[in-house]
Amino acid sequence: MTPRRSPRRKLLMVVLATISFLLSLLTAITISPAPAFAGEACATGGVPGDPGGIPEDPGGDPSQEPQLTEEEMQAYVAENESPYGLSGNPHVYPDTAVPPHPSVGVGFNLDRLDAPALLAAVGANYAAVRAGTQDLTPLQISTLFQADYRTAVANARRVFHNFDRLTSARQVVLIDMMYNLGPGKFAEFKATINAVNTGNFLAASVHMLNSKWAKQVGNRAKKNGRLMSQGAVCDPKDMPRHVPVPHGGGGGGATYPGGIEAIPLGGNSQSDFEMMLKNIAGGVRCYTMTVTVTGADGTYSASAIHCE
Repeated sequence: MTPRRSPRRKLLMVVLATISFLLSLLTAITISPAPAFAGEACATGGVPGDPGGIPEDPGGDPSQEPQLTEEEMQAYVAENESPYGLSGNPHVYPDTAVPPHPSVGVGFNLDRLDAPALLAAVGANYAAVRAGTQDLTPLQISTLFQADYRTAVANARRVFHNFDRLTSARQVVLIDMMYNLGPGKFAEFKATINAVNTGNFLAASVHMLNSKWAKQVGNRAKKNGRLMSQGAVCDPKDMPRHVPVPHGGGGGGATYPGGIEAIPLGGNSQSDFEMMLKNIAGGVRCYTMTVTVTGADGTYSASAIHCE
């Protein structure tokens, strides 16, 4: 006759068997160190008064690695705006706003007041583009994007007195939000703006994520929140996938999708910025000028485009 085991004894045997099984698994598990890309420093948030490193010299602050190049910053914004990234969508499409706006290229809102003039400047027919009977060319898409990107940079620099002392990871978050929202709607993020200006980047991230905008854009806001709080791109998945090919030399410039060459021409200040874009095959040239104007109602940045 087999002796009966008490419930307590049965439970003990099950526990011992489970522990034995788990110990056998440990011998087959190889523990690899975390990659340097997601180092421990990346998990730290900002603290009041900490500018978060200097973007021109990211190597000077190893706790703020890795950062983004100028080309990566542009690609980051473009990929947040469009699934086609810097190539943009040549055909009109609805954006993610509620209610949606007809858009084209890299998030170019066709409802904006200057849309007809800017499309005419790049040689496109506004009515036909909006109706879906005309698509934009790669040069037109890149020219419109560059103009809006430079305006977003100038507006971000106007709002944040410490902008040029921030890491490029934090700069690109502010540029991305300014590009997406425009200066009027971005100005409503008063708590976020104050937190960035006082160096409290963790609070800035929390305020960003607790917004109606964050619910509308979803993963875009989550990614921006991570970059703002960490001051670096800790997760490789947050890096843009398709980056323009930069040119060598001190003049800068890069080649964009569709064989578009973008060459910075400088300006009178960091806010006044001119760039030439040309179609290498067709020889068409476009010039974008971002100008900051100060008046009775405040300081604003705007773009002008001329193609020849």
